[in-house]
This record gives sequence, structure tokens and C-alpha cells, in this order.
Amino acid sequence: MTVFSRSGINRRSFLKAAGAVSGAAVATPFIGGNVFAYNKPIELVHWSWLAASDGEVWAEMINAFNEAYKGKGIQINIQIIPEEQYITKVLTAAATGQAPDFGWGTAGKAAQMARDGVIVPLDKLAAASGLDLADFSETSLTAARYPKYDNQMFMIPMDLMSLQPEINIDHVLAAGLDPNSFPTNADELLTWAKALTQTAGNKVTRSGIMMTGSGVQPTVTWGIVAEQMGFERASADLKTACVNPEAGIKAMEWILALFDEHKVSTRDVTDRYKAFGTGEGSIFWTGPWTLNGFVQQGLNFQTFAMPNIGGTRKTYFEMGGLELYAQADESRYEATMEAIRWLSDNSFKWTTVGRGASPRKSIVERPDYKTAGIPWDKRGAFVDGMDFATILEVPVTEGAEFTIYSGGNYLAKTLENVWMGQKSPADAMAQLQERWQKNLDKG
Repeated sequence: MTVFSRSGINRRSFLKAAGAVSGAAVATPFIGGNVFAYNKPIELVHWSWLAASDGEVWAEMINAFNEAYKGKGIQINIQIIPEEQYITKVLTAAATGQAPDFGWGTAGKAAQMARDGVIVPLDKLAAASGLDLADFSETSLTAARYPKYDNQMFMIPMDLMSLQPEINIDHVLAAGLDPNSFPTNADELLTWAKALTQTAGNKVTRSGIMMTGSGVQPTVTWGIVAEQMGFERASADLKTACVNPEAGIKAMEWILALFDEHKVSTRDVTDRYKAFGTGEGSIFWTGPWTLNGFVQQGLNFQTFAMPNIGGTRKTYFEMGGLELYAQADESRYEATMEAIRWLSDNSFKWTTVGRGASPRKSIVERPDYKTAGIPWDKRGAFVDGMDFATILEVPVTEGAEFTIYSGGNYLAKTLENVWMGQKSPADAMAQLQERWQKNLDKG
């Protein structure tokens, strides 16, 4: 069954509770790549919130590790946790001494867990495991560190992602548009959107630009357009919230116009993945986690670079990686890092089929990197687009309230009132400025 929902859970069941695994001591320290020697086999508990089609590929990665380490005293028990519950469940498990050994994280979103010692610094552990940090891009290593916490690394980068527009090519051809001339600016984008939109009476039945009336899609679209127009959620020194608020207001007005003036989007869409997959939308701003599912579905689509709508071409940056969680039995860290080292060293399939660009130089430089996996016309923009994926997370304790890729944080809930006509863009901006300034003041 192909799953498109990034945060929903459509898998069978958890394998078993995290507390069922006892901490087996490591009998012999390892050197990265060596065969393990344990007095007792160790089962590492791994929590994952990957539930889109990328989750299927990640499960294959875990199965490959377990096969490679069969008889070597180490196996991984993967358990799926809904993304919206993930951090809460990790904190609860850590408070009771039952945290998983490692799990998925997103760069910049775990400052609170770093501060509270829930996630483990990785510089020394990574070096001891034999993981070649020199093979990682400078961007990925920088994103994995928290300057406020001695600039230590708290994540091993696994993939680099950006949001780019996926386009239904059947719709483009039927509208008489040239698929080799995708829009590069706001005017061209609206021209295409109007040509692609279909209506019945006053109702939009096919969105030229896929949007929803609430949740992630309008929030992240606003975040990208706002930053292209010159808005900043926080100043570079993390002291001032909402730099250039007029640009943020203008971006809200731009999205409202998609619904109410240009009528190329509808608030009636609830499941954006399903809607695009069934032809209810033509241009869909999304990430590489959708690729495997849409390819399996047989959808005729391509991916293009994000247009420059606001003046400076930018898009959302996200880095996925693996975190280690604090354990009473610290000897488990060595085995966990060996598992992560193997998963990173063998992540070619992960970054050509499962997710976005690889943070590993040796993988990107492979001659078959552009020809393996998902076809390049579908994933190439997600790789090349990393050059202008500069909208990062805000690395403060309350950073989750600043992220633009969210359907349930303070930002999304505030903007939802704008999309539904219950709050003016100016009032919403004033509300965000007040809340975000308090968050920055906390450090």
C-alpha cells in the first residue's frame, strides 16, 4: 500500500514497547567496520516517524542492516511513532529511563532536547565509530550543530531536502503549455496557474496551485514567499523577531489572492498528497519524500526549481538525521553508533529513492548518482535546488514555534485565522511578533 501522508501512520502496529529491551553490555569495544563480539546479543530500539513512501525505503534500510549484522550480536528493532507525537513521546520515555537508543530528527528542532540532555553529543562517538565526518558537506555538519551548546554535533546527517514544485505533465500538455519552460517568476507562475485551473461554476475543481485552507501547505508556502520578499522570522543574532514585517504581511496577501482574487487554489482540499495524486492539483510545492509513492502510482509528473516570486530565490531547507538518546547503560552508545555508521555509509539507495540529496560527498560524486533510483527529471530539482535552500530552522529552545513546515504549531494556527478570513494579515503579524520575541528572549 502506497502511503503519502508524511505525518500520518498507516503501518500495521508497533513491534513492541520500548521498555521491553534490556540494556546488554558491550563485551568488546569496536572499531568502525569490525565484526562485533558480545557476551549477549544487543537489540537496539529505533523510533521513526517516517510514514510517507520514504518510510517504506527506510524499512528496507533497517532490514538490510539486520541482514548484514545477522550473527554479529546486533539487530535493530524499528518502531513507528506518529510525527506529531514524536518529541512528546521521546521526552516521556527519557523521563522514565525508557528512551529508544536512536531515532529520526530534523536539524534545528531539538534545541530543548540538547539543553536537557535527552539527546547525546556525537563528535567523540562518531570519531570512535570510524564514521568519516570529512566526507560530509560543510552545510550538513553546520546544521547538525547547536552553537548555544558548545557547538556540539547532536545529529548524524542522513539527507538534505528542499521544497520544490512537482508538476502534473498531463495537465501541462492539455493546457497547451511547454513543459520545458516552467515559470521562473511570480507573473509567469500565475499565468500557468490560471491556465491549469479548472472550475465548475464558482467552485475550483482542479487547483492550478495546490493549496489547503489550513495546515502545512499554506504555512510553508507563506514562509517561502515571505522570505523571498525579505521577511525574516528572526535576525541573524537571534535577538529580534519578525524583521521586515511588511514583507510577511505582503506574503499573506499573496496567498489570499490565490484563493479569492486569482481563484487558482481552493480551501476545500484537505489531503494534499491524495489530491495531487488523483489529479485535483497541477502544481504542488512539496518535498522529495513524495517521490517514491507518486512514481509507484504511475503519476506523470516532473519536478522543477522553485520560482523567484518575491525578489530573491529561496526555498525551505530541511535536513533529516539520526539522534542518539540518553541511556542509563552508556555502553549501548557504541553499538548504536556502529549501526548509524553503517546506515550512513550505505545510504546510496536512501538518497536516490527514499529522500533528498545526500550529505556524503562520496555518494554525490558517484558516476551513477544521477542515473540510479528515481529518474532525474523527478528528483534532480531536489538535489540541484539545495543551492538556494536557505530557509533554515531557528535554533533556539522554542524553535518548533518558528518552523514553517508545520500544520499545528503557533505559526500555523495563527495563519489559519488569516486564510479563513477571521484575522487580518497585519493583526496576525503583530501577534507573531509578540510571541516570537518572547521565544527569542528565552534563548
